[in-house]
Amino acid sequence: MGCMNQVPRSRETTASEDGSQWHAALTLCFQSAAGATRITERAHSGPLRLLKPLYPEGDRNCHAVIVHPPGGIVAGDALVTKVRVESAAHAVLTTPGAQKWYRSTSSGASADTTLRVESEAALEWLPQEAIVFDGAVAKQNISIDLGSTAKFFGWEMVCFGRRAHEESFRRGSFAQDIRIVRGDSLLWQETARLKGADPLFGSPVGWGGQTVSATAWLAAGHSDAARGANDQALLVAIREALGVEIKSGASNPAPGFFVVKAIGADAESVRDLLIRVWSRIRLNVFGLEPQRPRIWNT
Repeated sequence: MGCMNQVPRSRETTASEDGSQWHAALTLCFQSAAGATRITERAHSGPLRLLKPLYPEGDRNCHAVIVHPPGGIVAGDALVTKVRVESAAHAVLTTPGAQKWYRSTSSGASADTTLRVESEAALEWLPQEAIVFDGAVAKQNISIDLGSTAKFFGWEMVCFGRRAHEESFRRGSFAQDIRIVRGDSLLWQETARLKGADPLFGSPVGWGGQTVSATAWLAAGHSDAARGANDQALLVAIREALGVEIKSGASNPAPGFFVVKAIGADAESVRDLLIRVWSRIRLNVFGLEPQRPRIWNT
């Protein structure tokens, strides 16, 4: 926590030139009492914080914004985020801006996110994109643990290089591990190991010359194969929301579970696609009309 008292340094730097590596952790627990969702655990260390909880849709669900005040991640930094949503609670979490992975000369940086959604609970995980600067050495781990009747919609979006600065990802590396389980069943697992200027960025079986990739997941709150007709209708709705402007696709690999993949040339268009999907399924799955987090409008 003492890092917050230091004079802020420029985070867009090479490695940790001033030696001030920042380790940060945030643990949150959401519980329901008398029909209202409240944060019952809110522990942090280092520069990782939660803004004041908001209730723009009433007490039933809690909107919260996770902030990382330094504004970027450099070599030696390690961020750990843990979120638990207890039965009957409903949380909507987002971030105020992009997560920036700055360039490094040697050791890398890491961000680990663990989400646990109990049965009969709901979580909407809507972070802004991650931007991997040229020369970054980044490692990202995402672990999602769902109860049998948990409802979950979430996404991750990664931008390689900075299009506005005509910068591509030519040096460095990016490692990503994603794992989603429901009870004892593995729903989704993927691993990426990319180097700067990796041939996959230009390959038609990879990014095909695009620089932004995204994955979204939906757990509709059941794991019963007998609900196949409902799954089919939901899959059709998701595919309709995708449109044709961006290369994307959706699948239904397990009962009540859906995956969306997309690649594009810029973060804005890919983000808009993810928001369209979320808006399309929200009433059906969560029983709420789509309402964008307020922080997105600032």
